[in-house]
Amino acid sequence: MKKRIALIISVMLLFGVTGCMRSNSPASVEDLPDNYSQEYPTPLEELPDDYSLEQAKEDGCVTHEDGNVTQGKEIFEAFFRRTASGKAAQVRLADYYTLGDPSGYDPEYYESVKDDYPCLYIQDLSFDGEKYTIRWYEDGEEIIRNYSCLMKYEGPAESRDAIYQSYIRYVLTNDDSVTWQELIYGLTSSQLGDYIDHKSVCTEYIYE
Repeated sequence: MKKRIALIISVMLLFGVTGCMRSNSPASVEDLPDNYSQEYPTPLEELPDDYSLEQAKEDGCVTHEDGNVTQGKEIFEAFFRRTASGKAAQVRLADYYTLGDPSGYDPEYYESVKDDYPCLYIQDLSFDGEKYTIRWYEDGEEIIRNYSCLMKYEGPAESRDAIYQSYIRYVLTNDDSVTWQELIYGLTSSQLGDYIDHKSVCTEYIYE
């Protein structure tokens, strides 16, 4: 149930982003070397059930809070640059979700889900020189997904109502020619076969 709710929230966040452009060039990060690869003190499968957002930050996870990266942007950019050059690397992602202001929800829906929040999801993302692997645990079961590409999409917020000016999004896919518009269309389309397998792994909203 929690995973389903988090997915719904993620899709809602995606709807706020309408424009994009594909970038093949690695991010420019001067303060982390090309041979950088993040290490973590505890294996994913050994993380305790009460693992917290504060612990995730202390461990150096790339942390998102309600869909926006709040720590570790430079770590992820270094991961992107390193893997784009074909070098193996790994990074840990921590996604933290809250419900926010209750007035923004249908009262009945809010009552039905409020006890599931806040919630924290931890995922390990690695690259072995050929493919990207992302894995996590759901209800005690290990879930593993493999992708061939890590795409970078960026562009201005086209909606006048958006509180951010632009965005940068890194997305795992199996097609290095797919556009962000095509991914969004596949998410919203009711036609069978329009959905394109992908996974968003790092998002930054830029407010100035």
